[in-house]
Amino acid sequence: MSEKYTLQFPFTSAAGEHIETLTLRRLKVKDMRNARRASDKPEEWDEPLMAAMTGLVQEDLAEMDLLDYQALQKRFQAMLGMATESAAAMAGNGAAGEMVSLSAQ
Repeated sequence: MSEKYTLQFPFTSAAGEHIETLTLRRLKVKDMRNARRASDKPEEWDEPLMAAMTGLVQEDLAEMDLLDYQALQKRFQAMLGMATESAAAMAGNGAAGEMVSLSAQ
């Protein structure tokens, strides 16, 4: 499944390609693995994952107009369900948290 995003502010990539439209693809487990290999800090995973989603290299993402970048970031976060989940939950290893006993009162 993929969708098109038309940039409000087209730009030229480092390779000299004029970019007006991006094809966004759903991310895969391998994309998350690559992001985790690049950094153990979840706050640094956005760029490698957005690069995978857009098919751009990170250097080209850096040249994108901020308005377009923020629009793509919102789509990226919605795709991952991060709009409702915390980054810590997304970064988890799947293990259950610490059990806490609650009083019956």
